[in-house]
Amino acid sequence: MFAGGASPALLGAASRASSAGEVHTVSARGITVRLSADGDILGAVCDGHECHLTGGTRLDGCERVGEARATVRGDGAVEVRRTLRRASAGSTLVLLDRFLPHGDSVRWEIEITSDDAPWTTAIQTALQYPASAATRFWTAWSDPEHASDTWRDPRVLMPLTSTNWSYSNLSSETPERGDFISLPLFTVAEPADDRALSLILSPQDSILALGLSTTASGEIVFSRTDHRLGRGKTVRFVMDMVAHEADWRGGLRWMTQCYPQFFDPPNRQASAMAGCGAYSGSEDPIDVERFKAMSFRVNWKLSDDFPWMGMFLPPMSSAEAEWERACDEPAPPGKPRTTSYRRLNDYARYMKANGFYVLDYFNVTELGRNLKEVPADAARSNDSGLWKDPGAYIQLRLPDAHLRPHVKTFYGAWVSDCGDPVYQQFLLEQARRHIEQIPDSAGICIDRLDWLRLYNANADDGASWKNGHAARALVESWKGLMEWLSPLMHGAGKVIFVNPMTMRLDLMKEVDGFYSEHGESGPALDSMAWLSLRKPAITWTGMSFDKPSYELKPDPDRFFQRHLLMGVYPTAPYPFNNHALGPNAATDPHYLAYGALLDAMRGKRWVLAPRCVESRTPGVSVNLFEVSGGYSLPIVFGGAADSAQVVVRHVPSLETLRCLALHPASGPASPVEGAINNGALTLNVPLVRGCAMVLLRA
Repeated sequence: MFAGGASPALLGAASRASSAGEVHTVSARGITVRLSADGDILGAVCDGHECHLTGGTRLDGCERVGEARATVRGDGAVEVRRTLRRASAGSTLVLLDRFLPHGDSVRWEIEITSDDAPWTTAIQTALQYPASAATRFWTAWSDPEHASDTWRDPRVLMPLTSTNWSYSNLSSETPERGDFISLPLFTVAEPADDRALSLILSPQDSILALGLSTTASGEIVFSRTDHRLGRGKTVRFVMDMVAHEADWRGGLRWMTQCYPQFFDPPNRQASAMAGCGAYSGSEDPIDVERFKAMSFRVNWKLSDDFPWMGMFLPPMSSAEAEWERACDEPAPPGKPRTTSYRRLNDYARYMKANGFYVLDYFNVTELGRNLKEVPADAARSNDSGLWKDPGAYIQLRLPDAHLRPHVKTFYGAWVSDCGDPVYQQFLLEQARRHIEQIPDSAGICIDRLDWLRLYNANADDGASWKNGHAARALVESWKGLMEWLSPLMHGAGKVIFVNPMTMRLDLMKEVDGFYSEHGESGPALDSMAWLSLRKPAITWTGMSFDKPSYELKPDPDRFFQRHLLMGVYPTAPYPFNNHALGPNAATDPHYLAYGALLDAMRGKRWVLAPRCVESRTPGVSVNLFEVSGGYSLPIVFGGAADSAQVVVRHVPSLETLRCLALHPASGPASPVEGAINNGALTLNVPLVRGCAMVLLRA
């Protein structure tokens, strides 16, 4: 049975549920879900098409006892309450499945209540879809082929296979593997009938650890782990079942409309900051017009200005008072070992005056510098200069900030837990100083979110159960900090960017944009593109430490064109970039060639209308972004072709739009011929280097 453990097969469960007979239906626009007396899914009707879908909720190691109790509410919802027995403990718990109309979806809510001592088990949402050889599948994968060797276009429906995906990159601290998803949803489609069904998990839920598994025969399971059950607490989850066309955009469109707060930047000014980035400690003037021609906009200021990790802006007596920088990173020639608030703001003001933006370094998961297990003298607790000694300061002022046993990281720091209340206030004080002392900075970029995949075994968030004990999940610590940091920074007109590394949507609600350190890999680029459908995103463009030059891989045109297609900016060749490319005669011309095309997608929002854009030229890929004043349409991978035919649909006032095309290294935009037929716009677009950026403007 679906509420049982892993032992009964899904098909067997469906057979037994069917014998009980269909007794309930829940309907919303475009979809009806049929339920058995036991509350199991027996089928669905999606936009008039019958789907022999079965499924339900199951808890690993538990079996159903007694009869289910169903209640039909006046609003069309059906609630089914069941009692389950834990095989290992012999005790019982209550599982409630609720199905209710929710606009154009059937909402599926789960509530689990147990009176036992704290425990945990896998909480699974299991569906058996009647898959055939023609059935196709899509999710927000880092790679559609579950591979990590190169970049692949993730916007494709694929055959169902026996595959496991983690929600975010749990198998690696960097998002460079093709085995994870960054949004909690999936779509199963029948292209021949132009119908599809998506299951979308709420990013508002507490999601600790989540996996998605599929089989070639159509079994699809979301499995949630590490959630604490017991003590009479009720654990809740929310999902939605949505019917739509057989397009990967359908479920994604619904998700962005239902949960816009996870996709829109809280500070709308962040859209203007979109452009190529840098990670440089240089404060020297730059060639403004040259860098604007490369679409450069943002310098994430290299982490070489703070005295130690975590003490980003120390308590100083005045804006001119100086402190000694840690200098743990190579500094540009001539940069002094000391800095001040005045110096930091002077650089931010220079950049701002020239149309650029500075993001100052911040980190909430690493703390200290050259730390050692040496006790500090408690008599120093009230010393006003204690901040100069990171080891003593942390021991005496932030004793519970670190994970234990300690996890070492760069600069001799240790991994920290921003859920610790005292440490949290310490971080918020840093943010207040930033607002007050560096007013011309655009905001902060928070590094190393990869550590958020860990748990603090010496704290308790009231929701996690890890390795048989209470713990505090660092994802919950992050969300708690952001409840305070977001209104503080956004209320001051500042932005919050992150180096995500842990690629999962539910962590990004208060985030305005992204600068991904490992974004040059295919999986990292794709997974960040899903997170940044409506937010600015920049990827790293690395360089070899032992080579003076850098090669854009696998070739310059394909490098830039995949970034245009996914709506993500590369790192610009900025002076003294840290472990990223610098100015180079071999690569600068490519940035200058593509700069205008990159500029054209500033402020992009992916258009997710059904089949809104398609290429009719083999091998050519296209996308469609809404931008200020109209739309931008990247056309890429044309190779040696001199033109491409593209069709645009479902765009408001399509017949009134003027069509222009930008080409690499080709000067101003030129008009493009097009024709409207049956409400669709067909364009014949000339290509240069296999590429064009079409501007659709009112």
